Amino acid sequence: MSLAGRLLAPDGRLLVVAVDHALYSWPCHGLEDRDALLRGVSAGADAIICSYGTLRDHREAFGAAKPILKLDLTTVAIGGSYPISEYVLAYTVDDAERLGAAAVLTYVQLGAAFELSALQNAARVAAAADRAGLPYVCEIMPVGGPQYPQLDAPLAIAAAARTGAELGAHVVKTTLPNPARAMAEVARCDVPVILAGGDLTGDRDGLLATVRAALAAGAAGVAHGRNVWGSADPVGAVAALRAVVHAREPARA
Repeated sequence: MSLAGRLLAPDGRLLVVAVDHALYSWPCHGLEDRDALLRGVSAGADAIICSYGTLRDHREAFGAAKPILKLDLTTVAIGGSYPISEYVLAYTVDDAERLGAAAVLTYVQLGAAFELSALQNAARVAAAADRAGLPYVCEIMPVGGPQYPQLDAPLAIAAAARTGAELGAHVVKTTLPNPARAMAEVARCDVPVILAGGDLTGDRDGLLATVRAALAAGAAGVAHGRNVWGSADPVGAVAALRAVVHAREPARA
């Protein structure tokens, strides 16, 4: 089995819940009680992106969901903002193995002043993950700058996904292109691509319709944070996403 296959569900799809936000931003309404939130969503999620402290202190609460350990961190933002700021490596693949993580993740911001150092970090983690036999998820997306005036442009997202594959990622997490059918171009990167959920939306039906369209065009799944734990019913949000992500024909791994 490929390293990507160790992370994906048997149908080649992947539903991820991201709960790492409190590592770099606060408040995160819905993440106050980590243990309760994890126990609620782990029954529906295939995997959960988490911080070192959450995995170390609440491993049992993950249930059968596979922990994806975030290896990098940034300065803390107060008030719910997500400013562009540099992420530096803080943990190692060895740390991930010791805690029982199923995969590791780092973040690359294309167009940022510190893009090159983030790419270098990603390359080093990819090689270390290969040596350890652990899947590496590269979260890579445009964040601004003259080369990326439209952050959801299909060409920009396709470039991000292909860069992640070239770096050695086994799975890429990136932005949903606009329109969603442009995922067909993004998916040509030849590794499974999962899509970030973005800001919390009150239009749940619209969100699910967009996910369906992206999956139909080649996405392997989604990684949602605020649209799960920030919703009034996180367990229901995961169940609804699971019904969409795993209801169609298997995606190519």
